[in-house]
Amino acid sequence: MGLCWLPLPEMSKAVPFLSRGMLILGMVLILAGLGWGLWTRLSAPPPPVITEEGAVVLAVTAPSKPTIVAVEPTLLPTTATAIEPPHAEGPTPALLPDWAASPEPPEATPTLPAATILPSASPTPVPAHRPPTRIVASSIKLDAQVIPMGWEMVDHNGNLVSEWSVPKDAAGWHMNSGLPGHGENVVVSGHHNIEGKVFRHVVDLQPGDEISLYVGDTPYLYVVTEKYILKEAGMPLKVRQKNAQWIMPTADERLTLVSCWPYEWPGNTHRVIVVARPLDDSPEGAGSQQ
Repeated sequence: MGLCWLPLPEMSKAVPFLSRGMLILGMVLILAGLGWGLWTRLSAPPPPVITEEGAVVLAVTAPSKPTIVAVEPTLLPTTATAIEPPHAEGPTPALLPDWAASPEPPEATPTLPAATILPSASPTPVPAHRPPTRIVASSIKLDAQVIPMGWEMVDHNGNLVSEWSVPKDAAGWHMNSGLPGHGENVVVSGHHNIEGKVFRHVVDLQPGDEISLYVGDTPYLYVVTEKYILKEAGMPLKVRQKNAQWIMPTADERLTLVSCWPYEWPGNTHRVIVVARPLDDSPEGAGSQQ
């Protein structure tokens, strides 16, 4: 079967249209590229400033004692579930939890079953003797289970390093951090754009917002005093270790929440650190680590 060609007169008429179409397509692609570049530039976070707090991109702190608006948390019914002991293999990780992953597609907000009201937090509850089990922040509609979180040895380019094992569909209490009420740093981490997204809106917490950390039915009430967004990806090891100071032991009672940012692709290049202190504590000196 022979090939069918357009007659020369017809072809000569089609060439200008094809050329014009290719020109228009090229211009569209160029404009799209310029638009994408402009959007990427405008939406990119500012360069970090290396401070005592780490590689700070955004820092929000309470300059004075926040105005407290008491909001009694609404919790899901407490159910007793068997929790396996956290895995801890190798030395304690020296860096913040690392989860370099793309965000999952948006999902519908689940319909929660009927909730029950648990006792409201008192300013000075008795010290806890077991890990926290639930975290509630009414201002961002956070209500999630908390389970102990350990670490494991992971191969990175032939080198074995310790990495935190952030749980799925729950927040993770760092098993080497403090317990509520003991005057120590209580550290809780959670995913924000994968595997349950329990800390999806932790970045939206502001000074003065209340966080209730439950150990069984006993609530411990904290108030947000500081929030930092720290550049992590691409930063030197010394800077990442400085960032990790926030999950280290402290000489004061505090609750430290850790997640990633930003939500959109490629995401997770920064760490969100939220520090909250007991309700009866003044946030004076909130910038100091010890």
